[in-house]
Amino acid sequence: MENDRNLKATAEELGVHPATMKHWVQKGIDGLQNQATKPSSTQEAEIKRLRKELNRLTEENEILIKAARMFAAQS
Repeated sequence: MENDRNLKATAEELGVHPATMKHWVQKGIDGLQNQATKPSSTQEAEIKRLRKELNRLTEENEILIKAARMFAAQS
């Protein structure tokens, strides 16, 4: 994948069958795609923490809005 040589020539150089080489390359590509699309556990933990904080701040904001309405009605 990193050189200009074709799959067959690389397989011959390594002494493996071209079909085996093709299988290895495809597994490597699939692995890279999975890494790119699957968030890491630290990213998942950060997302979970941020969602929890967002929920808390949303609730606090709603309470403040209700309190402001209440004080405005008393004036």
